[in-house]
Amino acid sequence: MAQMETISSNDKELRSAEIITKALDQIGAGDTPIATALAIIAKEGTLDTADTVQFGNTVFLANRGVGANKNKMVGRAFNVDTGKNYLNNCLEYMEYLRKKDITHYSTSFSGSEVLKLLQLMQRVFKNNTDSRIYIGQEANGNYVSYFKLGNDPIPRVS
Repeated sequence: MAQMETISSNDKELRSAEIITKALDQIGAGDTPIATALAIIAKEGTLDTADTVQFGNTVFLANRGVGANKNKMVGRAFNVDTGKNYLNNCLEYMEYLRKKDITHYSTSFSGSEVLKLLQLMQRVFKNNTDSRIYIGQEANGNYVSYFKLGNDPIPRVS
């Protein structure tokens, strides 16, 4: 795996495609070749249910449910921003979802760095908002996080 390169969005904001490519180069795509993974992500972004948005040097790609699940989304983030910026980008994304009347968001991930980020977000939520984050670990060692978004605005950290 390549050395994790961060590019602070305070210094230079990258284009979404560049962020996704750099993030995949750094974290890999499992058994899937990077070119194939990029094609899958590009196709996913064109689905009617897809919502792709960028905050700082983090791109969020999620799919919205339909019918009874229209207020639920499942997604993932591609990040090359610094740790503190990544935290605030995620908090800003949660506020973006809350304003779009999304009540539930879930994502799967692996790695202790993302786990630490979500635990920080949990603390921010617990003390400042009626929204909550729940984190579970699967038998294979991967994690799942579930966000229950409430009515209170999502704060940022300074």
